[in-house]
Amino acid sequence: MNKYLSTLSLALATMFIVAVTSTAHEGGELSNEELASQIGKSVAELKEIDEKIIAYNETIESNPEDADAHFNLGVLYEKKMKFKDAISEYQQAIGLKPDFVDARINLAIVYTERNMYGESVNELKQVLEIDPQNADAYKYIGRAYYKTGLLNDALVEFKKALEIESNDPEIYCYLESVYFSMGRLDEAEAELKKAIEIDPQFKVAHLNLGFVYYEQGKLDEAMEEYEIAIGIDPKFADAYSNMGLVYCQKEMFDDAIAILKKAIEINPSLPDAHNNLGYAYWNKGLQDKENNAEGNENEWKKKAMREVTIYKTLIGAKQ
Repeated sequence: MNKYLSTLSLALATMFIVAVTSTAHEGGELSNEELASQIGKSVAELKEIDEKIIAYNETIESNPEDADAHFNLGVLYEKKMKFKDAISEYQQAIGLKPDFVDARINLAIVYTERNMYGESVNELKQVLEIDPQNADAYKYIGRAYYKTGLLNDALVEFKKALEIESNDPEIYCYLESVYFSMGRLDEAEAELKKAIEIDPQFKVAHLNLGFVYYEQGKLDEAMEEYEIAIGIDPKFADAYSNMGLVYCQKEMFDDAIAILKKAIEINPSLPDAHNNLGYAYWNKGLQDKENNAEGNENEWKKKAMREVTIYKTLIGAKQ
């Protein structure tokens, strides 16, 4: 889930709260180098996936009735963000083995990533007919409802999932998403703390807790959570990006610019990092003007608008 924050004179800054599974776009046209920067995998890992894709295609060519091979190929395509191919393979696996629960759940997840929410819910309801105690089915139905704005329905589904599996930190993060959207920040905070208690290394929970603290005006606590997230994953670009806006809120624009450049160095395709950097540049120019400091306000504005243009280009590419 992404949350947007507009603030101060530029009114273009964004601060993202990241869901457990981020919304993705079709990556089939991207090179391994471009894809690696977006999904946090190395080029070597992606090349290894390519080799496995070739191997599974050869397996299927010799044995088209192998449901497991179709499923595994779907997983590999999903990792490469080739969602149309993944959908095809999961559907073939299900056609060969209708009670293939994992294939149905994975298919539902991809449907959600493709904004095919009705198809996702229908697939998950079929999972529940096969296995009424499947917590993942309730969890992902809740996620689909959340994404379509059915917050109360989502809350019901997430709570059903918790009744079955109370030690899944992702469910608490999803609950937090609903409470946050309802403006119930104290409850959102409590759910994230439960997730972290179960898994202290859950970087997304720390990231989201930092955002909740930010919304509550607890900037130091927010910064601490982002630092923890970065300690868990030093290449967590979203955490650097959110940290940059905390620095902006504190009017520490030089620090903001430095940390946002770090986010972009890690992931040049992260839209909010470019937008936030534009916001920092813009306000750095205003600050220098106010303090009669050396520097050209117009140059800062040019840098700001360049970053906003990159942001708009990236957002357009992902829609």
